[in-house]
Amino acid sequence: MAKEPPSLVNHRDDELLFEELSHALARDQFFLVYQPTIELQSNAFAGVEALIRWRTTNDGVVGPEMFISELECSGQIGEVGKWALDRACQQGAEWHAKGYRFAVSVNNSVKQLESTTFVDDVKNALHMTRFDPALLVLEFSQESLLRGGASTVTTIEELKTLGVKIAVDDFTPGVSPLSTLQQIPIDIVKLDRNFINGISKSPQDVELVQSLVQLGKSLNLLIVASGIEDIDQRQRLEVKEIHFGQGFLFSAPREAEQIDKFLEDFAIFSGRPL
Repeated sequence: MAKEPPSLVNHRDDELLFEELSHALARDQFFLVYQPTIELQSNAFAGVEALIRWRTTNDGVVGPEMFISELECSGQIGEVGKWALDRACQQGAEWHAKGYRFAVSVNNSVKQLESTTFVDDVKNALHMTRFDPALLVLEFSQESLLRGGASTVTTIEELKTLGVKIAVDDFTPGVSPLSTLQQIPIDIVKLDRNFINGISKSPQDVELVQSLVQLGKSLNLLIVASGIEDIDQRQRLEVKEIHFGQGFLFSAPREAEQIDKFLEDFAIFSGRPL
C-alpha cells in the first residue's frame, strides 16, 4: 500500500503536527534546497532558487505547500521567512567566495512584503553575509505585488535602492495581464509551471509567450520559464526567445553540497546571471 502523503490539512494527527511546526525553527528542522536556473540560448548556469523544506519528526521531509499557509495564519511566516532569506544569502556568499557568480532567488510571502521591518530584514541579511545585492532576486506572487497598492510600490522601490532585483512569480499569460504590473518596478517575470506544462499542446499558449516576450523587451524585463520538464517545451520556449528556464529537465532541487557537485560537472558556467 502506498504511503499516505503528509498534510497539515487532513493529517490524522494534525494537532500534533501543528504543535511541532510551532517549534520547527527553534529545533532547526527547516532547511533549504536550491533549483538551478539555466540560460536557454547558451545552456549556461545562471542562478538558483532557494526553496524551503521541513524535516518533520515522524513524517519525513515536507514541502512548503503543506505548511506555509499555517505559518502565515499563526504569524510565524515573518520569522521563518527572515531565516530563509538569511540562510540563502549566506549560502550565496559561500558560493561566490568559491569564485562562482550567479543569482540566488528567494520566495517571499505577502505578509513579509507588508511588514514594516521587511526592507531592514533584507538590508541586514545583505550586510551580515556580504552577499552582492545585485545577485539577490526577491520573488513575490502577483497577488502580493498588487494587493498593497501605493504602499507596495514604495516598499519595492526601497528594496531596489538596495540593489536587489524583483521578480513576479507564477505568472500566467492570458489570465494575468502583465500591463497591471507596469506600475511596479519589477525586473523578472517567472512563467507559471502549469502554463509551461500545457505549452506543447496549445498553439495559443505559444502565441501568448511571443506577446509576453515582446512586451518584456519593451519594459526591459527578463523572462524565466518554470517547470520545464522535456526537450519539446524547452525548444518551443527557446525559439520564442525566453531567456531562462528552470525545471526537472535541467535539475531537481538539490541541497547546497549537491549544487557544488552540479557546478563542477556543468559544461558551461555562468554566462549571464539573472
